[in-house]
Amino acid sequence: MQRRTPLTVKSAEECLSSWLEECGDASITGQAEVLAVRRDVVALLSFVRDNKVIGTQGTGNMPLKAVREVTARFVDPLELETVIGDKTYRLRSEEDLWPLYLLHVLAEVGGLMKTGRARRWRLTAQGERFLRAEPILQVPFLLAVWWHRVNWLIAYPLQGMGHALPHFFPEATLASLRSMPIGVDIPFDEFADGLIAATGLTWTAEDSRFAASALRASIERMVIGMLARFGAVECKRRKEPLGRGTISRLVSFNITAWGMTVLNAIAILRR
Repeated sequence: MQRRTPLTVKSAEECLSSWLEECGDASITGQAEVLAVRRDVVALLSFVRDNKVIGTQGTGNMPLKAVREVTARFVDPLELETVIGDKTYRLRSEEDLWPLYLLHVLAEVGGLMKTGRARRWRLTAQGERFLRAEPILQVPFLLAVWWHRVNWLIAYPLQGMGHALPHFFPEATLASLRSMPIGVDIPFDEFADGLIAATGLTWTAEDSRFAASALRASIERMVIGMLARFGAVECKRRKEPLGRGTISRLVSFNITAWGMTVLNAIAILRR
């Protein structure tokens, strides 16, 4: 079996050399540059480089003071408190703030920074190289880290999902997405149900009344929601009644030209 090249910033540069030449168009490089998720990762890494961040004793996560400071630098600063009626719910842990925790995971799993319980967070040499890299390389690197190295269940950690996805689930998902036409609306339920059937994704909890909707929701969170963060898909939603209120339901999505470009890049980085 052919050994795969480890996913590093340097290996990404080498593997994507031809791809990068094809992405010389200003409209493509411009989309990478303005993408909020990329800019927020740069903000996180720069903050860790320039400030003394000590991981918490219990989990090694970012302390709340640092959470407030770094999220204030994001493209869209995050709300750290939620008011429902007459009650105010305050942030208890970095893990309660998914947009930040996701960036933490991508940076740590991608080898860009080191963290630890009661230890100072530090930027690695690879993290420094990432900060020097062009945005057009930073984006596929980050998405490839999610696609090939992270357990997607961190985005949907319900007991009924088990501890691991079916083998080759990310690869099957990538192949399905790359086979789709650009700019054509894809009914979400059909896509999700087809992926569930093709990969054997199952609900393991005893209560199976909501299995179908839960599995669809997992794909929305792990796949479509992630691609939307990277500007790879455009989503259409519809408000539907739920109890006394409404929910926003994902009806369809389409893959953008930029999205297909990035999907092709992360396919290369799997080789």
